[in-house]
Amino acid sequence: MRITRDLLLTLARENAAKLAAKDRSLVCVYVIGSLLRADPFLGGVTDIDMVCVHDKEMKQSREIVRINADIHLDVTHLPQSLFDNAHALRSDPWIGNSLDESPLALRDLRHWFDFTRASVTGSLWKPQYVLERVNCFVGRARQTWQLLVDDALPQGLKRSEAYLNTINDAVNGIACISGAPLTTRRLLLELPERAAKLEMPDMTANCISLFTNDAFSEESWAAWVPQWLGAFDAIATNKQVPLDLIPARKNYYWKAASEFAMDHPAAALWIMLRTWTQLAAVLPKSEPPYKEWQAFTRALELDGRGLPGRLEGLDALLESVEASVEKWRTENV
Repeated sequence: MRITRDLLLTLARENAAKLAAKDRSLVCVYVIGSLLRADPFLGGVTDIDMVCVHDKEMKQSREIVRINADIHLDVTHLPQSLFDNAHALRSDPWIGNSLDESPLALRDLRHWFDFTRASVTGSLWKPQYVLERVNCFVGRARQTWQLLVDDALPQGLKRSEAYLNTINDAVNGIACISGAPLTTRRLLLELPERAAKLEMPDMTANCISLFTNDAFSEESWAAWVPQWLGAFDAIATNKQVPLDLIPARKNYYWKAASEFAMDHPAAALWIMLRTWTQLAAVLPKSEPPYKEWQAFTRALELDGRGLPGRLEGLDALLESVEASVEKWRTENV
């Protein structure tokens, strides 16, 4: 069966109808994310991002529903009361921006969605709200960098996670000046365009230099891929796995990275690095899959021994981000 955008939209509508039929608390269902694009696919795979708004609090805030190996629903459940404060949502980089990107309403009782969306997005791009969204990422990035410099985090996995989180937050600080935050699969693909809007031509190269070295090659990539995929398999029955990394999401990351490997190798490596490090957090530390992750980060100088030498470069990246944000602020506020 050929997966098309029309097919995915049909599946979204069918599942919205099923949800509404069994849950009377459902006020609104709308689609966000990649399915709003003319071409939502990376590596031939995408997901269906649906937001369900209820007139009560829900026990489960998010769920992944597998349709087949290449298709799944990513469903977020939000209480209607969350949308009562439009000012707060304008400062929220995820909810606020998602409402601005022409989401598709599949169910909307009493035209709640149209009114709410207009309330949030009407002032979304006022400088004060842009800066609040930007600072969600930039402020956290600087705080985490300081923890790394102060050796306030345990050696090993925690420091590697924090380092990658800081890069991610620095990039999204720049991204949020002109659009929504970037997710793992699209971070390095869309960063050049976002950085160009702020006249930061070196941003992408500087970012890439913080997680690559001479150990990264076609040969090493080929050796790492089966180990990375093996980590997904190793945690398949682990109930502690984050929803982002459950088996239904394996192809979502792997096929995108495979498509990038030739023309955008750093983007492929970023997907591998982020997800494999998150997987390592729930891998048994005495088992081969965890030790393979350790060898992978050691080769890239992202382990306890290599990271100290990278913190100066991370500081330089943060300084350039902070300077660009300040320049934008003085020109727009």
